[in-house]
Amino acid sequence: MNFKRLMVKITTLSVVVFSFFACDEDYSTVGGEVIENPTNVEMLETEVTAWSKKLDTVQTNNQPAYLLGAYNNELYGLSEASITAQLSLTTANPNFGTEPVLDSVVLRIPYFSSTVEGSENDEVEYALDSIYGNPASPIKLAVYESGYYLNDYDPDSGFEDRQQYFSNQQNLIEQNLRGEELYQNDNFVPSNRAVVSYEPAADAESDTVVSAPALRLQLPVEYFQEKILDREGDAELSNNSNFRNYLRGLFIKAEAVNQAGHMSLLNFGSSDAGVTLYYKQLQEVEGEEDTLVRSSYRFTLGANIVNTFEGEYPDEILQNIQQSNSELGAENLYLKGGEGSMAIIELFQNEGELEQLRENNWLINEANLSFYVNQAAVEGIREPERIYLYNLENNTILVDYSYDTGTNAADPSNSLTSFSSRLERDADETGVRYTVRLTQHVNNILNEDADNVRLGLVIVPNINSVVLRSSNGSISGPYQSGVRGGEVETVPAVSVLSPEGTVLYGNLADDEEKRLKLRIYYTETNQ
Repeated sequence: MNFKRLMVKITTLSVVVFSFFACDEDYSTVGGEVIENPTNVEMLETEVTAWSKKLDTVQTNNQPAYLLGAYNNELYGLSEASITAQLSLTTANPNFGTEPVLDSVVLRIPYFSSTVEGSENDEVEYALDSIYGNPASPIKLAVYESGYYLNDYDPDSGFEDRQQYFSNQQNLIEQNLRGEELYQNDNFVPSNRAVVSYEPAADAESDTVVSAPALRLQLPVEYFQEKILDREGDAELSNNSNFRNYLRGLFIKAEAVNQAGHMSLLNFGSSDAGVTLYYKQLQEVEGEEDTLVRSSYRFTLGANIVNTFEGEYPDEILQNIQQSNSELGAENLYLKGGEGSMAIIELFQNEGELEQLRENNWLINEANLSFYVNQAAVEGIREPERIYLYNLENNTILVDYSYDTGTNAADPSNSLTSFSSRLERDADETGVRYTVRLTQHVNNILNEDADNVRLGLVIVPNINSVVLRSSNGSISGPYQSGVRGGEVETVPAVSVLSPEGTVLYGNLADDEEKRLKLRIYYTETNQ
């Protein structure tokens, strides 16, 4: 997927990492160079406990992108994603000129896309990178005026904390809709064609502007003529505080057509996202008749935006998740993005074993978890390319994430793969396994008496964006979304931006070769 935030490589940290691909191979790697494998390197497999948790409602505001559409996962069922978006004035108290008359109103939100190799400059072709499901499968799309006020700050905190909005609030929003539908299309499909628009120019002519594909909806002229242009000079348009109370936002509702459809990740962070009013106004020319000139005014999106999800897991999946627990673990781990599910993992549950391992004073060459895909369970579904493991106790990255200097901002699917591999696939392109290396994390537990914290495992469409980065590229903190209810308080915010799911073998899997275990490659040192 081409969804990405601006990323800069983090400062290189000095660390030696051994990567062992099988215990019977006769080589290892240090910094990518093949060397002879020392004969005293050994491997230990130790038990872990892993189980699944359903996330009933997750925070979905303050994201760089949002999901819209309907996605039917053959394993996890149908989910529908809708959006409520606040509008903002680009200039306070706008002046629309003399006798303005609207021509058209366009809601525009770019898709994530890339140019097709070999495209000519004057005829660029695009491929949409952000569509889940079949893009030719239509959805029902409608737009309404929302009467639900979106706060910037939480009144329950004395307006000191940012307001959180959650994935299960669609019913509340729909109870506060105003008037009739502003747009409806019962067979909407996305287009990968470039958007051609005609922007007003200084010479009263229009400039032709060609830009990347976008969701582009025509909204009713009469509504915006009365709601906006006819209110020029009124208090409602004098500032954004008044305006956002006057026009509280747009609700974009997506529904499946015949239990099918597609889901798009929309780039609300783009400068092109917004609602544009195209109108004509009279312009006085000395000695000549007044002429009509084209003008435009644009509202931006993004002050407050909320994703809401509708859909239920199949009963069998819910029962399997509920039966897994922290005492025994589970046969299968159920991962799904959005308002989905995650896995919780505990290492070294046996305190006696942990103390014994600490006494060994080993040099940890590598420690990893191999998550094998339950291929029978996921047959026919689209599997996610990346998973992400983090410190669940304090919602921070593992030290091994920061030690991986292979950040690829242009291609997130191939970024930080030393820490967390892409999905390995077989000849039939079916997923086989993911490998997560937590060498330094395990070394800190065994040799530095670091806390043995619980770990969280989630699906992410972009592993770069699990953290916030400063202007020089250094990691400034995790990028989290709140969770209501249960023992999990937050998840990586980016995990909300994917409807994909998978099933991984847990620590109770019947197939011992694919059972989840922690593998530690170590060298004994002199005591």
